[in-house]
Amino acid sequence: MNYRCPLCQTMGVVPDEARGHEVLCLKCRRSFFIPDKSVEERMLLGVLFAARRNDGEVIREFALQQADLDVQESKYGHTPLHLASLHGKLHALQELLEGGAKLEMRATRTMQTPLLYAVREGHAEATTMLINKGANLDARDPDGCGALHWAARKGFLDVAQVLVKAGADLEMNNVNGLRPLQFAVAYHQPAVRDFLVAAERAAGFLQRQLAKGNKNETMNRVLFGVGSKKKNG
Repeated sequence: MNYRCPLCQTMGVVPDEARGHEVLCLKCRRSFFIPDKSVEERMLLGVLFAARRNDGEVIREFALQQADLDVQESKYGHTPLHLASLHGKLHALQELLEGGAKLEMRATRTMQTPLLYAVREGHAEATTMLINKGANLDARDPDGCGALHWAARKGFLDVAQVLVKAGADLEMNNVNGLRPLQFAVAYHQPAVRDFLVAAERAAGFLQRQLAKGNKNETMNRVLFGVGSKKKNG
């Protein structure tokens, strides 16, 4: 059976047994759902179920019908965007974001936003997608921990790099007065620790050397080698 990856648009062949399951695109290495029934039949299962199994096609149809994309499940208060972020369901996440799902709703049990969920599970691409849509980098959990605290605690270097590049606050303190670098040390995450040490040094360098200018752009140039340098004259 021929099928097109909805994320990179590459055509591929999948077995008939894949219907009703996710498959991995061999080009972009991301998963997507292979339909087993019509869109109408799958919509009967609801938008939360579609988010869980990465059924972006159904989510798009819900959005076109102006259905509520922010419905919360009863047990944990997760929205579809929470579920897609938590499990790294990128096609579902893409369609939810394009459909206007709310970025800052909090799950009733954890009081966390979708961005915090994506970060704490190490989903760097989901984190990037949420940030690009305007997710609040300063959102905190009930313990005062932000996204960068979670990346440091779990040791997700790629996620920490995404957050710092986007301008996450390196000096954010949680309720115990601990910043992300201290979390990386406390939870024995040397790769993230070393990265955050370099980031804090770069931030200190900028504070000393730059009285004016775009701090985030120069930070990106120091840490990642991207961004434009100021030209003399």
